[in-house]
Amino acid sequence: MKLALLQTFLWCSCSVVVNVSLLLYRRLTYRLVGKVLILMELWKSKVVLLHLLLLMCLLRIYYQAGPLAPLEPQKTLPEMGLPPPADRLVVFLLEGLRMDTLFADNCSGAAYMRDIIMRQGLIGISTTSVPTLTRSAEVALFAGFNEMPSILPTDTFDTIFNRTLASDKGAVLSISDLSDLRLRLTKRACLDKLRNSTRLVMLVKLAEVGGASPLDMGYQKKLHNAQRHIRNAYELIEDTFNDSKTAYLYTSAHGLTYFGSHGGGSDDERETPFFLWGAGVKHMTQNITSDFVLHNGASLQLHRLQQIQLAPLMSALIGLPPPVNNLAILPQGYMKVSREYARKAIHLNALQLLSQAKAIIRCHEQGVFHKWLPKGKDLDLQQIAYYQQQMDHLIDMGWRSKALETSTLAIQVAQKSLKFYYGYYHIPLVVTTGLALLGWQFYLLVKLSQHSMDSQEKRVGYLTWYTIFLASLGLLLGEMVFLQWAPFLTVICLVVPFGVWCVTLAALPLKGDCIFEPLKHLRWIVAPAAVIIAALYCSCPLSLAYVLCVGFYNRRGWVHPSAKFLAWLALVLLLSGFLWSQKGMQVLMTTNYRVVLQAVSMLVVLVRPCVLNENHKWRVWLINGGILVVAAIGIFFKEMGKPIPIYLLAANWAYLVYAFASVPYSARTSPQSRLELIRFNLLTLHVLLSDSYVSLFAQGLLIEYQLGLEVHEECVEADEDVEIKVNGLLAPSKHLQLCYRFAVSILLYFYVSLFGTGHWLGSFTYLANSARLFLPDSCSALMPLLVLIHLLIPSIVILASVRALSTFGGQELRSIFSSLMLICNTVVLFFILFVPHNAHWPSAHPSVAHALLAQLTVVLLLACESMVTIFFRGLKMNRSSAAEAEIQSKRAMASCPTMISSDV
Repeated sequence: MKLALLQTFLWCSCSVVVNVSLLLYRRLTYRLVGKVLILMELWKSKVVLLHLLLLMCLLRIYYQAGPLAPLEPQKTLPEMGLPPPADRLVVFLLEGLRMDTLFADNCSGAAYMRDIIMRQGLIGISTTSVPTLTRSAEVALFAGFNEMPSILPTDTFDTIFNRTLASDKGAVLSISDLSDLRLRLTKRACLDKLRNSTRLVMLVKLAEVGGASPLDMGYQKKLHNAQRHIRNAYELIEDTFNDSKTAYLYTSAHGLTYFGSHGGGSDDERETPFFLWGAGVKHMTQNITSDFVLHNGASLQLHRLQQIQLAPLMSALIGLPPPVNNLAILPQGYMKVSREYARKAIHLNALQLLSQAKAIIRCHEQGVFHKWLPKGKDLDLQQIAYYQQQMDHLIDMGWRSKALETSTLAIQVAQKSLKFYYGYYHIPLVVTTGLALLGWQFYLLVKLSQHSMDSQEKRVGYLTWYTIFLASLGLLLGEMVFLQWAPFLTVICLVVPFGVWCVTLAALPLKGDCIFEPLKHLRWIVAPAAVIIAALYCSCPLSLAYVLCVGFYNRRGWVHPSAKFLAWLALVLLLSGFLWSQKGMQVLMTTNYRVVLQAVSMLVVLVRPCVLNENHKWRVWLINGGILVVAAIGIFFKEMGKPIPIYLLAANWAYLVYAFASVPYSARTSPQSRLELIRFNLLTLHVLLSDSYVSLFAQGLLIEYQLGLEVHEECVEADEDVEIKVNGLLAPSKHLQLCYRFAVSILLYFYVSLFGTGHWLGSFTYLANSARLFLPDSCSALMPLLVLIHLLIPSIVILASVRALSTFGGQELRSIFSSLMLICNTVVLFFILFVPHNAHWPSAHPSVAHALLAQLTVVLLLACESMVTIFFRGLKMNRSSAAEAEIQSKRAMASCPTMISSDV
C-alpha cells in the first residue's frame, strides 16, 4: 500500500514537473520566435521559408535518398572457407591532399613513401563526390555510397567498422594523433588485445594538412611532416606485428584549390590520390589508366577509381563483404589473391547489390498504385532470385569463369535498377520544382507591378474555384505518393508547387492588368541572369559586366573628368583586371607574398578612414588598432609553426562580438556616422578572417563603391535636367526601373566580392584559413560560422550604404528584393531545366553547387539586410523633409552604381 502511494506521488510529481517544463518551453519558444519574426519582418520570414523549401527540392533532385532500411549482411569470406590475405587494415586519411601535389616534382609530395611506391602497391586517382567535405569522404570510403548532405550527423548506415566489430574478435581503432598510436602499440595489455583480434581496422586521421594554399610553404611543411609521421607509423606497425598480414591505404578526403578552400566541384577538389600497398595488393595490374614517368626514367602505373570503390576493395582485403548500402563495384585485378578468392569477392558484391535491389523493389511494390506505375525493365524479384540461384549453381558446378561473368552482369544490372528506383521521382521532382519556381516568379511579378503602380485593387482571394481545385489536387497527389511509400521529403517537394500557385492566384487583382510593363521585366531579368550564369563558369564575364555597369553609371564623369573620377576609374580597372586574371594570380598565395599582403591589408584598414575623412572616437581607434596588433602577433605565431595562445584567441572572439554589438548601441545619431562605424568595425574583422590579398580586395571594392557614389553625386548635382517624379510621386515606370537597378547593383557587388575574395569560384568553397586566429588547429566546429561571416561582410557594408544613403533604397526594400529574387530564380530555373542532374550517378553533378549558390543568394542577402536593420535600430532615418526626399529621389542612383538602361 505504501509502495503504491509512493509510486502515485512520484508519478504525479514527475507529471507536474514535465507539464511546467513544457509550458515554460512553449512560452520561451513563442517569445523567441516572435522576436525573430519582428527583427526579420514577416515578409522576410515567408521568403526565407519558401526558399528553404525550394532548396530542399533542389537537393532531392540532385541527390538520391538516404540508405535503405537495415539489410541483412552477406557472409564473410572466411565463412565461405577462404582465409583473407590481410588480418589488419590501416587507413591513413589526410585532409586537403591534391593529386598533382603528391605526384609533382618526382613525387616530392611522397618523399618518405617513394621507395615503397616503387617496389610494391598501386597508386592512382580517386574521384570524390560533391560537396567535397571530410564527412562525405568518410561515408564514401567506409560505407560505399555518396551521402546526401544533411545538417544533423547520422550514422545509421553500415560501414567497414560495423562489419569488423560484428565479426568474431574484430577490433576497430580510430586515432588522430600518431603518438597515441605509438602508446597503444607499446602498451602490453592493449597490444595483446590487438594481436588476439582476428580482424583489425585502424583509421589514422591526419587533419593538419589543410587550412593553407598548396602553394604556401606552410602547407608544404605540414605535408612533409605528415609523410614522415606516416612512414614512422608504417614501420612501427610492421615491427610490432611482423607477419606481413597488414594492408595499408593512404588517401585524402578531398583536394584543395590554390586558395586553400574545398567543398566545391572543381577537379582540384574532386581528384584525390590514393596509394594502396601491403598484404593482398598487387603492384602491377592490367587495369591501368595511364603511366606516370619519374625523372629517373622509371614509370609507375596510374589507376583511376571512384572514391566509393575503395570501400568494397578494402572490405575484400580483410575478408569482409561490402557494406550493405554499398553502391560501387569491386575493382577487379587489384588484389594479389587466388582466382577463387577474387570470384567469391565479386560474388558477395553481386549478392549485396542484388539484396539492395530486392529491398527497394519490394518497397515499391508495397505501394497501393504500383501496378499502374512504371517499373524497372532491367530487374524484378524473379530475375533477382534467378541470378542468385544461377551464381550459386555455377559455383557448385565448378564453372568458375561463367560464375564470374554472371556475377559481373548481376552487378551491372543491379546498379541500373538501383539507379532507376533511386531516381524514380526525378522527373516529377524536376517538373514540380520548375512549376514552383514559375509560380513564385509570377507572384513576384504581380507584387512588384502592384507596388510600382501603388495599386489598391481588391485581390481575388483564396475562395475561388481554381484555388480550391489546385489545393485539392495537391492534397490528392500528396496522398497518392504517400500511399506509394515515397520518402516524406519527396511528398513535400511534390506538393510545394500547388501551394505556391494557390498563393499566386489569390494575389491577382480583380480588375486591370496583372503585370505592369512585362517587356521591361523581361529585359531586366534575363540580362543579369545570363551574366550570373556565365560568371559561375568563368569569372571573365563578371569582370567585363562590372566594368561596363559602373562605367556607364558614372558616364557623366567622362565629359569633365576630375581627380576623384580618375582615382575611381583606376581602382575600377585594377579590380576588374584582378578578377579577369585571378587564376594567374595564384602566386600571391605563396609565402613570399602572403604575409606581406596581409600586413598591407592591416595598414589600409587604419589609413582608409583618415583618407576618406571619417570621424571616429579615440576608443574606436584604440580598440581597432589594438586588435590588429593582436592579430599580427597571432599570425607571427602561426607562421613560426607554433600554436596561438589561448588569450589571443579569446581577444579575437571578444572583438568579433564587439564589432557587431557596438554598432546598434552606439551614440551616433546620424545614418552617415553609423555607416562609418559599420565600415571600420567590419573591415577590421574582415582582416582577422582573411589571408593574403583577400581583405585587400574587399577593402578596394568598398572604397570603389564609396568613391563611385561621391563621383556620381557630384555629376548629378551639376545636371539640372534630371526629373523622375510626377506630381511629387515616382512615376510607375521609374519606380520599376529603380527597383531593378538597386537589385542588379546588390547582386553585382555580392558576386564580385565572392569571386574576388576566393569564395565560391564557380562552386561552394570552404576557406579553412578564415579560422586560424579564432580556433586551434584541432577544433573545427565553429569554422563554418566564421567562413559565413567572412563571406557576408562586404555585402553587409553595401546594404548598410543603401540603407543610410538612399531614401528610395530604405523605403522600397521589399520591391528591390522582389526584383533580386526574380533574377536569382531565373538562374536556378536554368540549371533545373537545361543541365543534366544525374549525368554522373551516383556522384552528384558539379552543377549542384551553381544551382544551390543561386538559390542561397537570396537567403544570404536577406540575412545581411536583417543584420543591417539591427545596426540601424533606434535610429531615425531623416526622411521627414519633403525637399530632402525630393533630392534623395533624384539621386537614388547614388547607392546603385549599375545603370544598364539609358532611360534616366
